Amino acid sequence: MLHDMTRRRFLGSAAAAGIAGTMTGFARSAAAGSGNLTAVEWGGDVVEAMKQIAADQNAATFNWVLHQGGAGAILPKIKAVWPNVDYDYVAGWEGSFNSMVKEDWLETINPADVPNLANIPEKIIIRDGKGNIKAVPRAVGGMYFGARTDTAPIAVKTIDDLLSPDLKGAICWPGPTQSMMLQIVALALHAGGSETNMEPGWKLMTELAKSGNIGRVAITDIDFTNSLTSGETSVGFFAEPGWAAVAKNFPVTRFTKDSNFKAFLYQSGFGVLKNRPNTKATLDFVNFAISPDMNSLYAKVAGEAPLNSKAVTPDNLKHLSFTSDEFSSFVYVPDYNVVLEQQDAWSKRWEQDIAPLL
Repeated sequence: MLHDMTRRRFLGSAAAAGIAGTMTGFARSAAAGSGNLTAVEWGGDVVEAMKQIAADQNAATFNWVLHQGGAGAILPKIKAVWPNVDYDYVAGWEGSFNSMVKEDWLETINPADVPNLANIPEKIIIRDGKGNIKAVPRAVGGMYFGARTDTAPIAVKTIDDLLSPDLKGAICWPGPTQSMMLQIVALALHAGGSETNMEPGWKLMTELAKSGNIGRVAITDIDFTNSLTSGETSVGFFAEPGWAAVAKNFPVTRFTKDSNFKAFLYQSGFGVLKNRPNTKATLDFVNFAISPDMNSLYAKVAGEAPLNSKAVTPDNLKHLSFTSDEFSSFVYVPDYNVVLEQQDAWSKRWEQDIAPLL
């Protein structure tokens, strides 16, 4: 179960599961707040969940800025203006937070300022080399293969089935800014490689691109959900919130507990930026957001399993709950230092070798 998992088991990504958008909006506050905070969040159901949480408190108002592409895409924007950053907190996962820790951008979190951390599994809390808490986890999700059961032309049982002629145009594939390109790591694993030996994955990716089975390359979560809900495609690899959005109205088979596939878990949470005038207001809101009731609300709306031990895990997220044996069989935790270091090289490889084939 989640509380028995080691910190390493939570090194995944969505986001980073990556979700895009450029809109900015304001959450309603019950009264004039003492802090006007600028928060960077993923789009879709995630930001909707955070807006609902913000509406349940009256201490702060919000300017919402949405990630453009994956969570890592915000990093060069911060670096370009540092130390004059515009964001009070940035939603991210351990991959993007590790980069922020290296740059020394994040406030050290005093547990006394975020008392609800006491109900978060201690082993997964992100710390720097000195043991200081540097980010606050809120939920766990996954990135994995799945299918819309009612429209998939065939029952996909292995990754090899993705090359079947029956799936012509039926696959929605993440773009290079999505999921830290773990989709290609998944191909590499199937073909005998890994994140440190990606050539088998690139070979299989080339075959898949040439097959004509990829009917949509999803640059954003909206691309993914629109493609599957419209019936344009029916099979894909994406992060939990995207699958959850599709599953609201259509039957979805998630390959999270299938020995022929590997799921990648990730945690999402809050990174509080230094050099901001409203640090206390930000920490107060973060503490409120991970309280049992609000963490339960987040899980229900955003589609990620809550991490507060007193929160309620919805039945529709049980596929993200693993026993120790299940975890060993179905979940893969790559070396995220390698994954992060290779992002630029992998993106260039995609643009040079794969994009022209699509």
